[in-house]
This record gives sequence, structure tokens and C-alpha cells, in this order.
Amino acid sequence: MRGGPADRRPQTTGDLNALRTTHYAPRLTHYSLLIILLLAFTLRVFRLDYQELRGDEAFGYFFSLRSFGEIVQATVDLREPHPVASYFVQHLWLGWMGHNEFALRYLGVLFSVAAVAILYRLGRQLALPPVVAVVGALILAINPYPIWHSQDARMYSMSLCLTLASSWLMAAALQRGRRRLWIAYLLLTWAVLFTHYFAIFVVVAQNLFVVSRALVTRRIWFTLSQWIQYQIVLAFFYLPWLLTAAETLTGYGGNGDSPGFAEMAGRTLGAFSVGESLPAEWRLLFAGISAILLILGIWHLAGQGANGRRALILMLLLWLVPVLLTWYGSWTRPIFDERYLIAAAPAFYLLIAAGISAPLGQWRAIPLLLGIVLALGMGISLRNYYADPAYSKTRGWRELAMAFERFSAGMATGETRLAQNFPDPTIWYYYRGAVDHLVLPPQPHDKDGAAAAVDQLVEEGIERVILPIQPAAWWDGEGIAPAALAAQYTLAAETQIGVWPVQIYTHPPREMTPIGATFGDRLTLVAGAVTDALIPGGLLTVHLAWDGEATALTGGETVFIHLLDGEGQIIAQADQPLSLIDAPVSSYGILLPETLPTGPMRLIAGIYDPSQAGALRLITADGADAVEVAAWPN
Repeated sequence: MRGGPADRRPQTTGDLNALRTTHYAPRLTHYSLLIILLLAFTLRVFRLDYQELRGDEAFGYFFSLRSFGEIVQATVDLREPHPVASYFVQHLWLGWMGHNEFALRYLGVLFSVAAVAILYRLGRQLALPPVVAVVGALILAINPYPIWHSQDARMYSMSLCLTLASSWLMAAALQRGRRRLWIAYLLLTWAVLFTHYFAIFVVVAQNLFVVSRALVTRRIWFTLSQWIQYQIVLAFFYLPWLLTAAETLTGYGGNGDSPGFAEMAGRTLGAFSVGESLPAEWRLLFAGISAILLILGIWHLAGQGANGRRALILMLLLWLVPVLLTWYGSWTRPIFDERYLIAAAPAFYLLIAAGISAPLGQWRAIPLLLGIVLALGMGISLRNYYADPAYSKTRGWRELAMAFERFSAGMATGETRLAQNFPDPTIWYYYRGAVDHLVLPPQPHDKDGAAAAVDQLVEEGIERVILPIQPAAWWDGEGIAPAALAAQYTLAAETQIGVWPVQIYTHPPREMTPIGATFGDRLTLVAGAVTDALIPGGLLTVHLAWDGEATALTGGETVFIHLLDGEGQIIAQADQPLSLIDAPVSSYGILLPETLPTGPMRLIAGIYDPSQAGALRLITADGADAVEVAAWPN
């Protein structure tokens, strides 16, 4: 019947538009969210294994190789400053997916992408306008700060995801009061407290929100009573671990710094806005833009009625409480670091999204323009993160591992050691060769321990020590490692690998081949030895035993060592002043080129005096200006 109650067709143009809006808006939102999730996944998986593991990632990898019981015991014994949940998860993940960099970091990608979806759900749970929830999810999806951590094999993305889910379940449980939601909230929050200790600041923010609401609105006192009961249950099951790890929590010295309030605010806003892959002055500029959008977002939500104000209070608490408490903790020890604040970032992004969508009438274009400028800053920062080595996590570990292979090739495994002046585990993820390693100094600033370790190397007959020097002021800020090695070994060569100077120290072998060549009635080359094979890009170490009176020397004599091809052309060489005072045997290192000829080669040594006119070579008793020390093939 036309026009009857059963006739649902729209009767006017306005009715038709309303129907279209009602029908298509949710679908459009769902499509937008799907695109955002795909974008988040793409940005996080792009070049996932391009950058090498940093030290904390490598430490987490080796820590996770232990069994569950060993992880717990090591966490307590070693006073590991992070709890065990992420190590448990990574232990399982490694067994399923493998041990390469892509597999290690892919777990963080999954947590981070899930966080994007959960942020949208939190926004809708708080009755925020759909556009605010969508834009907030978009910012989390494309922002360099969470992307950096998603490509990091550590617990930060896991903490981001679980703290977000905890707040979402809290809001749902408060609104619906269903027991299953409360139980889910308890289990998830308990898990996040075992992921990162600073996650407890999010729980503090949640408690402040519930208590403040109860003080203002008496009708939710029953909810407050319920909340307190569940918090007691949460504390009951978490307290045993806190007591077990008490020495860690009270004794941890910190691995960050202690900034003033202004510096803390600028660094936090800059990192949350565009990450840390821009110059500091650029980050401050974008921090200012974010501050404007934050003010607009606060104004926008404050005008959205009771629901908007409740959401605003919760977002402010979830953002400010973790940041301020982390900063407050840094007053007594240097623990402030931007990566510790990741759980506070999602609330910040929702506030920014509210600012971008703020209704300013004829000035509506201003927040949109600021949002576009902020997005451009994120894009530039992402480009730097992906492609600019200056902003990479680490550089050169793979190259350093290959250099270890080259510089130890041709020598017996028991004659070579790899040394570190800082116990960074990253190199042992990339170098899987047979050469053993040690740390010099063995403890922070331990000069005596370093000297004793080098003495032990000499006793064991170690002829070569390869030392990459890392900047580590809190472990070896005084050059203890090079000084200890130089006391017993000769620095044969030094080269740059990645960001590290690599020094190669050598000790003469016990047996040398007699030569007996006399140069100019002043010096005799008694014996020589070459302790390496010819490895492209490797090191050729030459040991020469000299005999002569120091008083007969001018002081300007220089030893030259040339590696020649079959036609007598120089392939590589080393020139070094002669000294008969330091040791009877002088050691020289020649860094070989990446390509070597395939024909015969020979190594010659001689002496010239650059202080004399013409810098002529000294002639041997046989009339030669050089002596052959070795030849290939033999």
C-alpha cells in the first residue's frame, strides 16, 4: 500500500540524502580504516631488515634464546631493567619464524599495526566523532616515531599495543559493566605490566580517571567500588614480581638523561610529532605546530558535551601522566628517554586529530593546513629514516663481520682473538666465525683487568688481536683497551669499518725464516716471517728481525715493504720508520686491495733514508736494494 507504514522509501530529497549518509558513512569509515591499516603495514614492513640490529635488539635476541625459567632467573640475577613478557613472546616467535632480522622485527610490526586498529576502537568507544578516530589512527599509522619502534626487535611496540588495549577494555568495562570485559582488562593489564615497567604509569592514569569521575559524579560510586576491587586483584598478582625485582627497580642506574622541563617538553613533542629522524631545530618547529593543534583539540573536545569532556580528561591523563612521571623519575637518576614514552603517544595522536578536525568556521582551513604541514614533516622524517645513513639505527655491523673474516683468514683459529672495548652483543649476531672474543677492559674502567687479560693472550700464544673501537665513555672512556694491547703488541694496521676505527695488533711468531742480509754496513736483516695468506681486502702481516747499533743510524731510516705482481708492479705497500730500541723484531701490516692478481707475487723489504739527499735506498752486500721476504706460489 503506497504511503502506508510499510512503505520505507524516502519521500523527499532530504530523506534520500539522510538515508544515503546513514547507509554509506559506516561503510566509508570501514574502507578508510582498512586503507589506513594497509598503509600502516606497508610502512612498517618496508625495508624491515635493511638496517642492522642495534645493541639492545641483539641483547634481546640472545636473552630470548634461554628457556622460560632461565629468562626469569637471568632477569633477576643480571638485574635486567625490563620484565620478562616480551622475552617470553620472542622466545616462542623465534622457534616458529626463525632468527633472521626480518623475522625478529616482524613481531613488532604486528603489534604496531594492531595498535592502529585499537586506537580507532578506543576513539569510538569514547564516543569521539568518527573523523577524529580515523585521523588519530592515520597519524599513528604514518608517524615515524611508532614506525621506528615497530621495526625494532624490542618490547616497545608490544607495550604500545597492550597499553592501548588495556585502556580500550577499561573504557568498555566501565560503560557496559560486563564481567568478561573486566576479566579481559585484568589479564591484559597484568600482561602489559610484565612487558615494560613504565606501563604502570598508564595504570596510574586510568586510576586517576576513574577516581576523579567518581568524586564528581556520585552515581558511579558503585563502579568505583568495582574498580578498586579489580585493582586490588591486579596488584595481588603483580606484587610478587615487584618484590622479586625490587633490587633491579631500586638499583638500576639508568641509560638515558635528566633533562629540564623545557627540554623534556620539546623533545617529547618533537618525537611524538615527527620522530627523531630530523635535525633538532626542525623537530622543535613541528613540536610548535603540534602544540597549536593540541590546544585546538582540547578546545574542540571540551565543547562536545559530557562525552567529549570525559574523553578529553582520559586522553590528557593517558598522555601526560606517563610523560611527567618518567620525567620526574629522571630527577634522581638518568632514565629519561623518548622510547620509554611510547605508551603515551596514542592519546597525543587523538588530541592532535581532534585539533585537525576542530570546527573553526571560516578559519576551518587553518587546522587542516597545519595537519598537512605536520604530515609533510612526517614524510621527510620517514625518508631520512629509510634512506639516510645519518639517521640509521646502526651502520657497519655486517661489514665489520666480513672484515673479521678477512683479517683472521690464513691464521690458525687459536692464534687470533677479536676484542671489544665495550660488551656490545650485536657483532656476535653477525659474526658467526670460529675466532674467540674477549672484552677489554673486562669491567668498566678496569685497567688492571685489561692488562692481566692481555698478559694472558701473550701466554696463550695469540699473535693477532682485532679491536673495533666503540664510543663507550661509561665503560672505556680513557682508551684502556688500545693502551693495554700496545703494551704487549704492535699496532700493525688501522682502518675504518662503518663507524668504527678498527685496530689490528700483532705479536711476532716464535719461529722466523733466516735471511741474513746486510744493508750499507749498518743494519742486518736477520730473519723474517709472514703470518697471513693473501686474502683480497685482508691484512698481510710481516715480521722482520733487525740487528745493528742504534748509534750507527741517522735516525731517519725507513723500512719499506712492497707486495709486487709478476711484472714487478706494486700491489700494496707499507713504509714505517725503523727502530732498534723498542723491540728486536718489528711488525708491519699491509692492508691488501679488494682485488689481487692471479699470477705470481712476491714480497720485498728494504731501507731508505728520506733525510738524506735523494732518499736513496741502502744497498746490500750483494748489491741489491731490497731483499725478498716471501713469494707466492711458494
